[in-house]
Amino acid sequence: MRKLIALLLTLALLAGLVPAAFAASPYVLDIYWIANRDDPEIRAGVEAAINEYLAELHKADRNAVAKMEVSIHLIDWGHWDTDAIGDLMADRKIDLIFTADWKGYVEEILADKLLPLNDQLDSYGRGIKETLSQDFLEGVKYSGSAANGSEIYGIPTNKEICVPSGLIVNKTAALSIGWDPDKDPVKSTEELEPYLQKYKEMYPDKYPYLMEKGRWSDEPWGHEWIGLPEDVVDMKYAMDENGKYNEEIYNIFEQPEQEAHIRLMYRWAQAGYIDPQAEFWDSENGYNTVFGKGDFLVFTQPLKGHNIKCVEMYAEKHDPEAPEFECTEIILQDKYLVTCQAGGSMFAIPKTGRADCAMQYLNLMHTDEKLVNLMLFGVEGVNYTKMNDRQVELNQKANWYSLHGGAWTVGNTKLQYVLTTEDPEKNALLQQYADEEPKAEKTASYGFRFNKSKAATLDAVTEVVNKYTRPLMVGAVDPDDPERGLEAFRQALRDAGVQDLIDEVRSQYEEWKAAQK
Repeated sequence: MRKLIALLLTLALLAGLVPAAFAASPYVLDIYWIANRDDPEIRAGVEAAINEYLAELHKADRNAVAKMEVSIHLIDWGHWDTDAIGDLMADRKIDLIFTADWKGYVEEILADKLLPLNDQLDSYGRGIKETLSQDFLEGVKYSGSAANGSEIYGIPTNKEICVPSGLIVNKTAALSIGWDPDKDPVKSTEELEPYLQKYKEMYPDKYPYLMEKGRWSDEPWGHEWIGLPEDVVDMKYAMDENGKYNEEIYNIFEQPEQEAHIRLMYRWAQAGYIDPQAEFWDSENGYNTVFGKGDFLVFTQPLKGHNIKCVEMYAEKHDPEAPEFECTEIILQDKYLVTCQAGGSMFAIPKTGRADCAMQYLNLMHTDEKLVNLMLFGVEGVNYTKMNDRQVELNQKANWYSLHGGAWTVGNTKLQYVLTTEDPEKNALLQQYADEEPKAEKTASYGFRFNKSKAATLDAVTEVVNKYTRPLMVGAVDPDDPERGLEAFRQALRDAGVQDLIDEVRSQYEEWKAAQK
């Protein structure tokens, strides 16, 4: 009997210890991160280092950092919509998920999958509020519901917020035709023509005008304004000469500015300035390959000031078997703050996770230099070598940096190391660019986000846009062609219900505008 009583007492004591042991276990944060690819062995080493550091932080200050670990899910671009957003919509456990205006942010809010973060920021994100500008926090709010008011649903990467379009210039090629773009920059797309002609004469087998998906570097429209295909319905982003905004909403393909540009592209294509295959190119099999070989004069790109984009592009894309060349930049748009740049890279907290731990971790991503660089570069001595206080060289055999989405997705860029090919002050320059003279102004629509679910004709319009736009924008089709030209495109848009789409955008914009007063 005594043995039985002793055994029962032992079992009772052990049972009583189970809750305590469970409470002592770290909470595992599931982080869904957009990526280039995954390498489980490299990822496991980085996760282990992050978890060791989180344990140290918890031990030092339990009130500031919960007992937690990370499980990083690297999901590549091609599978993001199905695997990451699919898991989110299926209510799988996710604590942090990458999001962006161009990658489902509004749709995820409307599906009620993301937690509103205003209160969480006040409780656990004070470092974020101290380091992120008010412009950033204002620019990521969504106010599509009167009941919810204006809420933050994603914490943006603290990076560049002002990204005007312009040109990356192959300066080596430019100098070879007698043009110094630093001393004599063009002020418009049209002014490029004599230089394109000289390049073609000197290099008859090459095409001087290189485009990223038909990008127009001095367009009057707000690029990626509200995430509609090819910006078919858009607003002019800049003030006029009187300092006034034009807030009319257009079908841009009915406007004379768009027609003039399309006709210019066709004329340039006929002259051999644009590659005939440009309408079929994507980022990996086309324009970036041409850039990497240096077989171009100018490349249409979004820019960040201080020649930062061309240095980044050269370091990432230059073909080591091609001759070296020097790049410079010409910015062709005025500086403005636009919604899609504020919300261009964020992490959100889904409702299926543990919000306090997730926000504490996000707060560390914006305030803790060691954690930021563990996430970005991995483990010093394993994944990279630190060359000085700010610059690193990657270990190509254990290259964590090449796996995940990139520096633009990781917390506060000002805390990040940079590669030895980059300016040590690069990230500080990125963040201060908007405030440098001339200071970037907010567009009239700054903070406006469009609810696509209310646009009944969007699918039909999208189908038409996908059929006609790219060939016209890269000069592959005569704009007067009766079947594929501009008027055929315009009529197809009308038949698809583009006016109904314009009316819905205008209705939502006017409602949003009234709520700002």
